[in-house]
Amino acid sequence: MYTIITLVATTLLTIFLCVGIGRRFDAAFYKTLKILTVAFGIIGLFRFMLCDGFIFVINGGLMDLIYYEKTDILSTVLRWGYFACYSVLPMAVFTKSRLFRNLAEVWCLPFVLLSCVFFEKYMVYFAQDTGRGIYITPTLRAVYFTIELVLAMTVLLSLLIKERHLFRVTDRRERTHFLVALPWVVFVTMPAYAPQSLAGYSSLHISTFNAAHLGWMVVLAIGTLALYRIFRFRSYQDRYDLCLFLTLVLFFHYNSLYLMGFSLPRLPIQLCNLAAFFYMLAIPFKLQRFFQFCFIVNITGTLIAILSPDFATTGLGFWNLHYIFEHSLVLMVPVLAMGLRIFPRITRRSLKYMLIGFCCYFAFCVAGGSLLNIFSDYTGEEVNYFFMFDLDKAKSFVSFISFVEILPVTVGAYTFYPLMMLVVFVSFLLLCLVFYCVTQYCYRIEEDHLALRGAEIDLLEKWRGKPSGRPREFQD
Repeated sequence: MYTIITLVATTLLTIFLCVGIGRRFDAAFYKTLKILTVAFGIIGLFRFMLCDGFIFVINGGLMDLIYYEKTDILSTVLRWGYFACYSVLPMAVFTKSRLFRNLAEVWCLPFVLLSCVFFEKYMVYFAQDTGRGIYITPTLRAVYFTIELVLAMTVLLSLLIKERHLFRVTDRRERTHFLVALPWVVFVTMPAYAPQSLAGYSSLHISTFNAAHLGWMVVLAIGTLALYRIFRFRSYQDRYDLCLFLTLVLFFHYNSLYLMGFSLPRLPIQLCNLAAFFYMLAIPFKLQRFFQFCFIVNITGTLIAILSPDFATTGLGFWNLHYIFEHSLVLMVPVLAMGLRIFPRITRRSLKYMLIGFCCYFAFCVAGGSLLNIFSDYTGEEVNYFFMFDLDKAKSFVSFISFVEILPVTVGAYTFYPLMMLVVFVSFLLLCLVFYCVTQYCYRIEEDHLALRGAEIDLLEKWRGKPSGRPREFQD
């Protein structure tokens, strides 16, 4: 029934947009399409927070002391393919990139249609009350998902019809770009539960500086450098589209973890969690000063997280893959946005924006974390925002920090260590300053490289006696 309702509603709404609005009011049509795209994203974000029993069948093993005998491969594949819509669809609507419109046409639209056809398969899990999210009645959940599917299909069909867009398979350049981009897009939009759901638990153990951890850092460095080299001499719009797409991927990836439920410690308060929201403000709206704060503070924070990871014990399970994906994107997005000249280089003035922003963030963490810990007897949960409320964890990480135990402050049943907060504050600012100096050194390396490249092109032109087609500098 819901499949038929979804298809009928999509057809009627698409006809209204393409015929009723699109034929006479171009500006109104595209504005409506953008509004519907934003609505689709907001609805998708909230759906991540609803009860979803799918989490209990992704492993084919033990979950909360209950053994589940099977995995649901079909649902995993459908969810994986559909998840790309959250990032690809806004790019197809808000930019004029043929690549993203081809991806929307060839990849996203079929998976939205398949999700509609297998609607009952989705509802097997959405209708369960065993999930860890917000509870609403199964009927309302079905209606909610229907609205999301209607918006996705309407936006996709209306855009493709209005633009008369067709993937030019015979165009070698367009075909090559699509075939290269598709596997990469499918990989970066992979839900964190997909590998575990398809392959079960892995015996691979991940710990600090073991082979798996080192492999992650090497792949991350190579991947970031490869994207930089591929895009550095392309047009500004292409470079910006890359950074914007990765920002969307990070934003929806982080929020999808609420499939695992809510808790006070899991709120997006840590710097790496907040990066998903910070980048969604800084990059789409091109907020230069705010980005400079994000660039220094978030990269410093995520480098600490990458070099001293807090891995879970479940091999390549949900939390470890989420940790790897999130921190990889938190590092990659600002590095590429700065390296590809989406924003001007940071200067000494940027340190002022960093200091102001970090002081505001730190004060919020102190106030919010202190208040929640004071009432932890009532909430049942203690928080460790910005890693300054758990002395035992701090000492296990840095053994010599035990001196901060002096001058404790006890409020109710909770004991605070103001000296530890001060040490965390000063230490992080010093690390930010070190990162700033390293960044200035990287700028000089890039300038030397471009100068050497220019000299090489000059010699080649002199030898050949004709201009070279190789670009010398970024295209702005």
